[in-house]
Amino acid sequence: MAQVAILTVNEKDSLVGQKYDSVSYFNPIQDCNDDWIISKEEIDANIYSEFDWLYDLALSDYCPKPVPPITGDTGDFLGE
Repeated sequence: MAQVAILTVNEKDSLVGQKYDSVSYFNPIQDCNDDWIISKEEIDANIYSEFDWLYDLALSDYCPKPVPPITGDTGDFLGE
């Protein structure tokens, strides 16, 4: 199972728009509990010392948000 670190809102805000390597940006998302998280891979790939505090965060198993069911007209796109 994928490992993630739970972030506070302030921690999440400090990562938005920031790179963890020369080309990739942190991508905090919300999990099934509406907690902000980042992946272990993002933490492991970090090359910037200003984000070394990420290594101190506890890891847990990723719990994805449920995918909402598709609703609405399921008819033919051509209107037939």
